[in-house]
Amino acid sequence: MVATEDNAATAGECFTAAVGGTGQRLLQQHPNQAFPQPLSGAKPPAHDTEAPVTDRWLLAVSEPGIGRLALQARERLNLLCDAGSHIGTSLSVTRTAEELTEVAVPRFADYVGVDLYDRVPRGQEPTGINDGLRRVAFLGVRKHSCLHPVNALIQLLASTPQARSVAAGQPVLEPALPTNLGWIAQDPERCRKACEHGIHSLVAVPMRARGITLGVVSFYRCRTRKTFEEDDLSLAEDLVNRTALCVDNARLYTRERMISTELEQTTVSLRDALDRQRRFTADASHELRTPLAGLRVQLEEARLHPGETDLTDLLGHALNDVDRLQAIITDLLSLARTGTAPLTALEPVDLAELVEAEVTRRIGDHHPTQLDLAPKVLASAVPIQICRVLNNLLDNAQRHAAHHITVEVRRTGDTAELSVTDDGPGVPPAEREHVFQPFTRLDSARSRDRGGTGLGLAIARAIARDHHGTLHVEDAFPNGARFTLHLPATTS
Repeated sequence: MVATEDNAATAGECFTAAVGGTGQRLLQQHPNQAFPQPLSGAKPPAHDTEAPVTDRWLLAVSEPGIGRLALQARERLNLLCDAGSHIGTSLSVTRTAEELTEVAVPRFADYVGVDLYDRVPRGQEPTGINDGLRRVAFLGVRKHSCLHPVNALIQLLASTPQARSVAAGQPVLEPALPTNLGWIAQDPERCRKACEHGIHSLVAVPMRARGITLGVVSFYRCRTRKTFEEDDLSLAEDLVNRTALCVDNARLYTRERMISTELEQTTVSLRDALDRQRRFTADASHELRTPLAGLRVQLEEARLHPGETDLTDLLGHALNDVDRLQAIITDLLSLARTGTAPLTALEPVDLAELVEAEVTRRIGDHHPTQLDLAPKVLASAVPIQICRVLNNLLDNAQRHAAHHITVEVRRTGDTAELSVTDDGPGVPPAEREHVFQPFTRLDSARSRDRGGTGLGLAIARAIARDHHGTLHVEDAFPNGARFTLHLPATTS
C-alpha cells in the first residue's frame, strides 16, 4: 500500500524500506515527514539517472487499529500462559475448578461459575444431565451477584444457554441476557436480580475431556465491561479445555484413591472379623467344654463306683449340664443368624402390650418386676425378636438385681424406648461396651452369673442393630444399671 502525506498522518504509523544491492534495512520515518519527491521542472542529477531501481524508496503504512489488536492478542496470550501454569497444580477437582475462576476473573470475565455433574467430585463418571449439576467453584469481582453460590445443585432447563451448550458440545454466546427468555426461565427471580446487578452477557462452554462431558462453565460480564463478542468464544473454549483435562485427571485420581481406601478398609475389616471369629471360636469352645467336662467326670465316677452312685442325683446333674449345652448351642445359632438377612416381617408393635404380656408369662423369677409403661408407643419391628431382647435383658437383670427390677416404655421424639433397670452393683464405665461382647462376664459378677450363656447381651444388641436401633447401658439412680433399647417409632 503506497501512502501519501495525508493518509500517512492518519494511520499513525509508517515505515520506509530501502533496498540495497545485497541487503535490506528498515528505517522508521516520522508520520509528518513527506515522501521525498523531485522538484517540478528540475533535472535530476546525473548520478540519479544512472542509479539502479533498487535504490528507490517505498513507503508501507499499517491499517488503523492494528496496534489495539496486537495488544489484545498479547493479553490473550499472557492469559493462556498463566492458565497453563496456574491451573492443575493439585489433584483436587474442586481446587482445579477454583483455579480456573482465579485465572479468568477479572482478566476475561467479571463472574465465573464452574458447574460439574454431582458424581464428578466424588471421582465417578457422570451418567447424564439428569444427575444435576453441582456448582463447585464461583468467583466474581463483587459479592452478592445473585448467581448460584457454591454447592448449589442446579437442574438445567433445556432452554438455558448452558444446557444448549452441553447438548451441542460447543460454546454458546448470549450477548443480551436481560432479553434471553431461555436463561430467565431457569430462575426468573434470581435472573432479574442478576440483571439489576448489571450482568448483561454470557458465554457458556461445555467442559469435556476424553469424550466425557464433565459439566459446564459460565462466564459473565457486567456493566463495567463491554459485551462478549464472537472473538471471545475461542479464548473461553481454550481456558475450559485446559481445565477439563486437569479436572478429569483429578477425578480419576479421586476414584483410584477411594478404591484404594475402600480396599484398605475392607482389609482391616476382614482382619478384625477374622480376629473376632478366632476369639469367638475359642470362647465358644471353652464354654462348651466346661459342662462337657463336668458331665464326663460325673459319668466316669459312676462307672468306677456304681454301687456308691446316686442315680437320681447323677441324672439331675447330667440334665443340668445338657440344658446348659443346649442353651449355649441355641444362642450360638441365634447369634450366627442375626444380621445375615434383611428383616421382612416388620409390623407396628405396641411395646407396652408386648412388655406386659412377656412379664406375665415369665415364671420362676427371684425378684419382682415393676412396670412403668406409656400407652400407644409403636415401633416397626419383628415382635418375636423384640421379645427375645426383652427376655435377655430381664434374665441379665434377675442375675444382678438386689431387690427389684423396673421395665419402662416411653416415646421421645421419633424414638421408642424400652428400658430394663436393676438395683444391682451396676456396670463400670470402662466395661459398658465390653459387656455386649460374646461370653463376657464382669469379675465382680462371676459368682452371680451362673446359668447364663454369656451371649444374651450380644444377641440383644445384634437384634437392635438389625432393627436400625441401638442398645446401651448407663447408671441407674441411686444405684444399678439401666439397659435401654432405642427403636425407630411409627404411628401406624
